[in-house]
Formats: sequence, structure tokens, C-alpha cells
Amino acid sequence: MNLSRPDRPQRLDALASAYALGTLSPRARLRLARVARVDATVAAAIHDWEMRLATLSEGVAPITPPPRVWTAIADRLGIGAATAGSGVDLPWWARVAFWRSFALTSFALAMAFGVTLFTPGTRAPEQPIVAVLAGPDAKPALIATMLRGERTLTVKVVGAATVPAGKSLELWMLPKDLPPKSLGVIPGSGVGRVALPAPPDVVLANVPALAVSLEVAGGSPTGAPQGPVLYTGAVERFY
Repeated sequence: MNLSRPDRPQRLDALASAYALGTLSPRARLRLARVARVDATVAAAIHDWEMRLATLSEGVAPITPPPRVWTAIADRLGIGAATAGSGVDLPWWARVAFWRSFALTSFALAMAFGVTLFTPGTRAPEQPIVAVLAGPDAKPALIATMLRGERTLTVKVVGAATVPAGKSLELWMLPKDLPPKSLGVIPGSGVGRVALPAPPDVVLANVPALAVSLEVAGGSPTGAPQGPVLYTGAVERFY
């Protein structure tokens, strides 16, 4: 496939982003690397994505934790089951253990990937807000970015599972000490944009994290997550 063709910029961008994030399969990664050695356009696309990653990512060795690691983390955070001895089956976003440890765990994940911007064809902004949302396998699935002075949240799908027919992904803010608040339905692939009612510093004033749940088509009809929570990530301000 000739990825340099003018009608294939989205395909090239998707492959280059996955290459830079380390989510391509070994065979696809090797194939794209071979193409980049002889195709300057492909090489430039990969380089642009790598430059959008913070320098910390260069010092972090890629690793996929086994399922038992996530299970242990979930138990410590209180998101696998009700808090032991409480006698109350609280929703996952209301459990004290979740908020006690979530910030540190998610911050480490976000900084490990060091994402600063992913919008094609633009330079890294001076004041971005980023959330890297990952699932139980600890691999980034979606990347949400906002610019401090704008009212648009952009979500790029980099490794999320295919959304089943009749279902939708819904993005939620997780305010401290309050129930989740929906930001709207987002696409299961590619790039989606969500209009914010106010600048990010206002909308996210008390929001340390975002989450994505699997809901019925069109989103939860109740205003609260009804389906399983697939991905979560801390809100990181790079200013």
C-alpha cells in the first residue's frame, strides 16, 4: 500500500500514531518501519507523532502487565468490588479507595506515554490538557486533549476495542465527591470532538479524571453510567 498517496492521509496518520505509541502489532510495526526507510512522507509522519510525545516516554521500556497485575490494582483501588467490610455495594466512582490511589496511578500512566498533542499538522500547544484513557490491560485506548483557551475536547481512538452493534461509547467526567457527568457520546474509531459548555479550566475545575463506558446506542438514558466502564484516565494539565 502506498501510504504517501494524497487520498490516504488519515490511514497514514492512524498507523504513524499507533507506531509511535507502541500499539501496532510486531509484524505491522516492522512493515511500517521498512516503508519509512524508503518513503520520506511516511518517515515524516512517524517523526511528527514521536515529537508529540513527551521526552519521558523515551526512558520508559514498553511492558504489558499480566491480567493479575490489573486485578490486584483494581482490588486496592476498590473498583473491582465493594469495599471490604463496608456492607454497602457503592458505585465504583463513589468508593474512597478509588480516589485515594487513582491520581497517582493514572498520572504515572499518562506521563509514561507523555502525550502532549495528537492533532495532525499542528505544533504542540503551550497549554494543553490531556487525558490518556486505558483499559484493564494498561494499554492506552483513547487520548483526550483540550487547549486551555478553547471549548472543544478532541478524542482520538488509538487502541480501543470494536464497539458492538447497537452500543455507543460515552465519555464521562468524574468530579470529586459527585456522580459522573456525561460529556457525550464519542466514536469508536478515528477522531471525535465534543463541544464544552465553558473553557476546560471551568468545566474540569473539580474533575481529576475521565472515564468511558459502553452504553446503549445514543448513550445512557438515565444520565448515569449504566454499562461497564471500559477506560479511565487522569486529567493532566501541562501548564
